[in-house]
Amino acid sequence: MSIAKPLLDYAKSLNPEKGFAQSFSTLKRLLNYHKRYPWYLAAITILALIRAILFAIEPLYTYYIIVNVIGPPTNTSLLPGYLLVIVLAGTGYAITNFILTYVHGRMSQFIIRDIRTDYYRSLQGKSFSFYDSNGVGDLVSRATVDLQLVDAFLRTWLGTILNAFFFTIIILIIIYPISPIMTLISMASMPFIFYFTTRLWTETMPLFMNMQLIMGRLTSYIQQNIVGMKTIRIFRQEEDVVEGFKGVEDIYVNTAISAGKIQSIYMPLGPAILTLGIALVYVYAGYTLSPNHALAVIEVGNIILFARYMMRLTFPIRDVSVTIGTWIAAYAGLERVQKMTDTPREVEDLPNARDAKIEKGKLELEKVTFGYVKDRPVLTDVTFTVQPGEKIAILGATGSGKSSLIYLIPRFYDIQSGSIRIDGTDIREFKLASLRRQIGIVLQDVFLFSGTIGENIAFGKPDASMDEIVQAAKSARIHDFITSLPSGYDTPVGERGVTLSGGQKQRITIARALVSDPRILIMDDSLSFVDAKTEQEIQSAIEEATRTRTTLIIAQRFSTIKTAEKILVLENGSVAEFGTHEELIARDGVYKKVYETQFVQKASPMLEEGGGS
Repeated sequence: MSIAKPLLDYAKSLNPEKGFAQSFSTLKRLLNYHKRYPWYLAAITILALIRAILFAIEPLYTYYIIVNVIGPPTNTSLLPGYLLVIVLAGTGYAITNFILTYVHGRMSQFIIRDIRTDYYRSLQGKSFSFYDSNGVGDLVSRATVDLQLVDAFLRTWLGTILNAFFFTIIILIIIYPISPIMTLISMASMPFIFYFTTRLWTETMPLFMNMQLIMGRLTSYIQQNIVGMKTIRIFRQEEDVVEGFKGVEDIYVNTAISAGKIQSIYMPLGPAILTLGIALVYVYAGYTLSPNHALAVIEVGNIILFARYMMRLTFPIRDVSVTIGTWIAAYAGLERVQKMTDTPREVEDLPNARDAKIEKGKLELEKVTFGYVKDRPVLTDVTFTVQPGEKIAILGATGSGKSSLIYLIPRFYDIQSGSIRIDGTDIREFKLASLRRQIGIVLQDVFLFSGTIGENIAFGKPDASMDEIVQAAKSARIHDFITSLPSGYDTPVGERGVTLSGGQKQRITIARALVSDPRILIMDDSLSFVDAKTEQEIQSAIEEATRTRTTLIIAQRFSTIKTAEKILVLENGSVAEFGTHEELIARDGVYKKVYETQFVQKASPMLEEGGGS
């Protein structure tokens, strides 16, 4: 089956629904961000009003020139003053427009910063289950592509709407006293413009939403394929992934074309209807024009005044249409961002949670049941106790629930029933930050950030001293390697630690876990990438580092199992056996079978190399 099929099926399943009620709710939330900048809002409102007034001056003074200078009685002495006002109004309009654009742009950048910060902060607080069901590429697309669309809307929308509103009011104030009938003819087109604008909104908004949904999944698809490019090449699936990409791209392009077709129909209708209104003004004026010369000049002035204002009104109407177009795309992007922001956390601090210190590190699990999907438990009635300072090796087949178990202790997931207690306190009574700060974790999936080696070791404790960093590195047997580098602890590791070997990265992550001096240490098969010699070095270091810590280690090697005080054997999500190596061998159960089939042949060479057990 093609790896692109799920994405293609998703793109085909999207069914656009008309309606814009939800968009008003989204716009209201966007306005809440605007409220954080009242001085900018006040400045934009005042500047928009001044710009509208200045924009309205030229046709009015042109009317005065026709009536008072050209028409009888001719008064040419007024002409320089009228012309000066027109020039000053034009200059003032340009200056005001520049300032308004600048202020508007600054506010939009602040708002985008706030939205992106809220989005990113929400991602930091999401539970592990959230990332289990959302692709990295899609989440990145929401913070970049989607917010670029929102930014395009924020840069102009408020000034455009205010300008159209103020300019329309000013026009009505000027032209209604001159001719109420011609004013009604001029404004008769407004309901039609509103109707077609609404149609544009309702028909294109769902299409833009679908485009953003497809783009998010497509970004995730691209990211996945880039990361897995070696696998794609190995299995010769280049054509398959490209064909899958093209199939989804075709759906995206066709959706964009449909939206563009609707926009091409409705967006020009506003100016076109206004132009028709101008024609109606000319028709009405032609029938009512007086043969009297003096009156004819005044009436011609009225016609020109109405026509000029109608022509000028096409600019704000056009800008409003463009703004609505950008809002439709911005809405789709903003809705996707807010959907992620609003996704509730599955693991949160309870109302009675508190900062508590782990003094001893006694760990108790009682009848713990957990599953990633309801009614499909991964762990069932797990019960065992780890004494303070005790080291436990967790053993089990793939899928037995080993990793799931260790994820429950720092509350990366919440259990469905039962209890987990540390020093007699239910972990749900700890504040998450307090709990996780006192538990050191080394995962099998090694991840380093693209900073320096020192910064990566101190990641869990940013205020760690250099002595603490060095001591942690020594405990993980990585200090000598680091000091052999030209830049030492200031050596950049590259993205995801690409400049380091698997064993080196593994030891740095062990140092990262140790630098915060945790009371409980959890290691998820943390020796999987090291050779036998390095393994012995790390084992001796861990033995010393964990002497006073409660430690749980998922075991894949006998060298790990033999250093543990007790062994926990999981089978199908339940505790099959729990005890010392000798006790479990004597029981002749699951552990003995695993030991004999997986470790006996491997253990002999290790014992010979290590000089005995």
